Amino acid sequence: MIDLSSLSHAPLWPEPPSIVAARAKMAMRLSWMTAALGLGLFAVDRFTGVPATADSMMTLVLAVMGALSWGLLKVRRYNSVAWLLVVFLFGMAAASTWFFGSVRTVNIALILMGQVASGIFLSRRGLVCTTAAAIALLGGLTWAEAAGLLAGQPRFVVGWRTWMTQSMSLVGVAAMMYLNRTQMHMAQAMHLREATQRLRAQLDRDLGQDRFSRLFQSSPTPIFVQSSRTGLILDVNKAFERTLGHARKDVLNRRDGFLWLPDEEHQRFVRARRASRRIGWHPITALCRDGRPLALQISSERDDDPDDGLLITALRVPGSMTGGLPTLHAPLEPWPHA
Repeated sequence: MIDLSSLSHAPLWPEPPSIVAARAKMAMRLSWMTAALGLGLFAVDRFTGVPATADSMMTLVLAVMGALSWGLLKVRRYNSVAWLLVVFLFGMAAASTWFFGSVRTVNIALILMGQVASGIFLSRRGLVCTTAAAIALLGGLTWAEAAGLLAGQPRFVVGWRTWMTQSMSLVGVAAMMYLNRTQMHMAQAMHLREATQRLRAQLDRDLGQDRFSRLFQSSPTPIFVQSSRTGLILDVNKAFERTLGHARKDVLNRRDGFLWLPDEEHQRFVRARRASRRIGWHPITALCRDGRPLALQISSERDDDPDDGLLITALRVPGSMTGGLPTLHAPLEPWPHA
């Protein structure tokens, strides 16, 4: 069920806008048409000489319901419109039964209309409450008729007013279902657009990841990739293995502290890396697999993924003009070896 909360503006995605809010103009048109229909039926009854009984006055109640609904829609009290429909329809069904003298009056169908309105426009809790109220109301009216407590004496004579009442009930249900149908189509179209946008963004990220992976593996520059959240090494390229002698399988899922001589230059680089997204070439002393120190320059770049970005570090021999970091044009997917 769709919960029509009392809103003064369209809610943010992903919460869908209410059916009445999304189709306010159509609902306002239906409201004044209902008011006009009630007044028209009342005028026709008076013109054709139908006695002004309490039962025949239900047409004025219908007109009042339409006018109040239009007013609430005008001030954007959408949730109140739904409850107004339920209360008026239940009330009209109960009053018609009381004055007609039998629960078998044609206007008992208004209870079903109220149920349709609550199911479409209200929350699950609202539907449960209105269902319980409808069952209790119908049971009370049935008991009252069986006990002879109803005010009128039923006359089961049909005519054009019977047909008109039934027809208006069908038109009312059809209008509410049409509002629900158009809203469902809108929601499906929004979900489809969002899914298409997500797929396009995913493809763009995959293409970027694939290009970066090829560049990473074929680069002559030693490069290793870490998780910026945990600091664990996620991958190294062949040039890294050749330069420092560490096999890829031996360094994965380890922090990079064992790669460097813990001197002042290393501490300065660590502080700079924490403070900046990109660190230019910085002198550092690396430790090869056999423990031999190796003077290198190091450059590091971190992407801006808010969850767990990548920390990409490149190495070069001092004085060398080659080497560098691949440019990160967009946040990358988590590294596949993580």
